[in-house]
Amino acid sequence: MIKIKNLGNTPFEVIHRAFIDAFSDYQEPLQLSLEQLKNMVERRGCNLELSFGAFNNTQLVGFTLNGIDQWKKQLAAYDTGTGIIKDFQGNGIAKKIFQDSLPILKANNINQYLLEVLQTNTKAFQLYQKLGFDISNTFDYYIFSKEQLRNENRSTKQNFDIKEISNLDWKKLESFWDFNPSWQNSTSALLRKIDSFSILGVFEQGSIIGYGIIEKLSGDIPQLAIHPAYRRQGFGTALMQTLADFAKGEQLKMINVKSDDKPFKQFTKSLQLKPGGGQFEMTLQL
Repeated sequence: MIKIKNLGNTPFEVIHRAFIDAFSDYQEPLQLSLEQLKNMVERRGCNLELSFGAFNNTQLVGFTLNGIDQWKKQLAAYDTGTGIIKDFQGNGIAKKIFQDSLPILKANNINQYLLEVLQTNTKAFQLYQKLGFDISNTFDYYIFSKEQLRNENRSTKQNFDIKEISNLDWKKLESFWDFNPSWQNSTSALLRKIDSFSILGVFEQGSIIGYGIIEKLSGDIPQLAIHPAYRRQGFGTALMQTLADFAKGEQLKMINVKSDDKPFKQFTKSLQLKPGGGQFEMTLQL
């Protein structure tokens, strides 16, 4: 008999084994090491006391790992990862985990639930719709190599610098945004694992006009923005090329880029970067 309980007392190694099994044949396979998974869920604010597992006797056969944080001025839960191990898939366990955990989340003053689903994962998308979720955003993602950026011309503009920054004026940096980042790319998410990132500022005549952030180990670029008055002048390209120098590997990625943001689409098109299959962000008010 399947029982649902929180994961507060479950060793992370057990969660990791279930995660690897559940996502081994996924549309976008997620074969993360123990440390990579731990880093991912910590960045997203995972709270194991408010995350839930499905247990067949003592075996963890399914899970939902929830991040907890403020989101749009409400306390929210974010689905950091839901998976069912292969031998137990197709039995409605994911739905049972969600339905059994909802009263507990509400009792902990959580007012909304947020998740992302691949646009190509029709089965999951339809399930979330039936559970009452609505689409709140549509995202693209980009995966590309350093070599693709090396082929772009460096800016010929003079009198600008790109350098690492540490004393951050987030209000100033966020004023460059056209859209708010997704949960995993939000400022609060980055601050949880700030030592994993390099943060670069673009300066003209001593004033910051843009910035970018890269997770050195994974090559993930969660935030990048140029002041609107300085766009289409080569600053963004130069920033991307410099960010690439900080990545440990050859592959770079930008996940959860808002699909309908025209300036960013123009920028990626100028770099000849093509988006992969995107995701829907879906939200349920509790």
